[in-house]
Amino acid sequence: MKKEKDKKETVSETLETVKKAKRPLISKLLFLFLVIALIYIYARYIGTTGLKIKEYNIINENIPSSFDGFSIVQFSDLEIGSTFFIDDLDNLVKNINDLKPDIVVFTGDIVSNSYSLNSKEEKTLIEKLSSIDPLIGKYSVRGDDDCKSDLYERVTSESGFKDITNSYELIYYKGLVPIVLYGLDSLNAGSQNFDSTFAYPSDDEDTTSMATYRILLAHEPDTADLVSKYNISLMLSGHSHNSELNIPYIRDYYHIPGATKYYSDKYDINGMELYVSGGLGTSKYKVRLFSRPSISIYRLYTD
Repeated sequence: MKKEKDKKETVSETLETVKKAKRPLISKLLFLFLVIALIYIYARYIGTTGLKIKEYNIINENIPSSFDGFSIVQFSDLEIGSTFFIDDLDNLVKNINDLKPDIVVFTGDIVSNSYSLNSKEEKTLIEKLSSIDPLIGKYSVRGDDDCKSDLYERVTSESGFKDITNSYELIYYKGLVPIVLYGLDSLNAGSQNFDSTFAYPSDDEDTTSMATYRILLAHEPDTADLVSKYNISLMLSGHSHNSELNIPYIRDYYHIPGATKYYSDKYDINGMELYVSGGLGTSKYKVRLFSRPSISIYRLYTD
């Protein structure tokens, strides 16, 4: 009887020991679950809101003296229907106009590929974008999502944006020497035409008034590796959303095609400055962590 009693006591002690060992593990798992839940709530419902303005000074000897102080505002990746909506346009337009830019550029992706604008939303979108009012003009290029319908063409043309997709535009400001604004189509859509985009300067161009400062708009930042021979000074892109999960190590694996190599804010690529807009909406995961929605303003200086 004593042996049986001792055996029962031993089993009971063993069970109690196991229970005590499990408690810290359960506590740790509950704490981990809570941390993950709080991070997700922040990334989904707080990190995707607001609007950050990123300011950059661009200093380059090729900028004509007449362009000293010239300002460019870039916005990208509206991705309407993701975490950016029609109601958010008022704040966007106000912030752009408050910066009093000389030109405004849009680098693609109007609507999320999982969302369709109705006629009322499209009308409102056109009205809001029409009220963006820079000194000189508004220019745009297509993103990969824009290539899936004719919405981009309707919205940009009716809201006063000049589409320079696979084309270029000479910009004049307080002088006779321009800067050139190139625009390439979407890399992911396979629609880029380098010959038509970089037709300027032609062989018979008057070198005395030729644009020596060259800016490229291209939706996908990985396009940068394809344009080295065109002497681009400044390239403006979007598409990456700056990885959305802007955490060391994690962001290095959180990429989308077309932004696998260049996805952060800024790069220097053999003398070409590449800036990647964080954009306004999100991709299919609809989260942002330490990568708030943003627009960018670039101020050009000769020295």
